[in-house]
Amino acid sequence: MLQHLIESKEIRQADLVGIIGSSGVVSEVVNGKRAISKAQAKALGDYFQISPSVFI
Repeated sequence: MLQHLIESKEIRQADLVGIIGSSGVVSEVVNGKRAISKAQAKALGDYFQISPSVFI
């Protein structure tokens, strides 16, 4: 889901570094190697202006 949002909004993974963590964490989350925490889901929901439940 996150990868789709990144592509559809034409943003870069680097744009999410301040939102959900370091560039390594962002890469792992986007590539499905790391689960999204509740805090990260809330931050992403705020950033994309959608419900955090989309990411959980």
